[in-house]
Amino acid sequence: MSLQRRMALVDYAKREGCWLVEDDYDSEFLYDSRPMPSLQGLDSAGRVIYVGTFSKTLFPSLRIAYAVLPDALIQPMVTARSVYDGHVAQLAQAVTADFLAQGHFTAHLRLMRQLYRSRRDLLLELIQKKLPWAQPLSIVGGLQLSVALPQNTEAYMTRKAAEKGIATPSITRLHISTPQNEGWMLGFAALQPGQISEAVETLSKLRMPKSTSV
Repeated sequence: MSLQRRMALVDYAKREGCWLVEDDYDSEFLYDSRPMPSLQGLDSAGRVIYVGTFSKTLFPSLRIAYAVLPDALIQPMVTARSVYDGHVAQLAQAVTADFLAQGHFTAHLRLMRQLYRSRRDLLLELIQKKLPWAQPLSIVGGLQLSVALPQNTEAYMTRKAAEKGIATPSITRLHISTPQNEGWMLGFAALQPGQISEAVETLSKLRMPKSTSV
């Protein structure tokens, strides 16, 4: 959201006395601009609950998430967590806390941003060269790159890609508008450059349904 919309939402929560739960997903991986201030950072009334996880920034099996809470919610949430399932293993928490305190996490994120940006740039370049029927939608950050497909082709092309061993998660069902915009969400962060090139080359050999003009 724009800064104006963020501030308006924070003002609304303050005025109405409601809570905002902010999942600032993948905000650590922006490649072309500085991140916008979080809602929690703009909040002066203690109405924002900021949640996140180390699953994407470190590794999934760490199983540590976190919440930045307004003062009034700290004790109720600690109690609720204790009743629910206790806590994450203390050793894992201690090691992660030391990793953060010693500055390693910041250095790690800097390195990962460089690595993921290079892979995103490669995927974007190959799509533009080899997949004229796929239009990139969101390229500023994150660990996936969304592309739009011509209407009434996504199901067919997804099936053909799967036959070649390539998973292309659909974004069609994520739209509430009618008709739904068709497309894919293509991950790049976990792939080596050679794997990205090979996958795009395979996709470039797929043919659109004959009834579709691009």
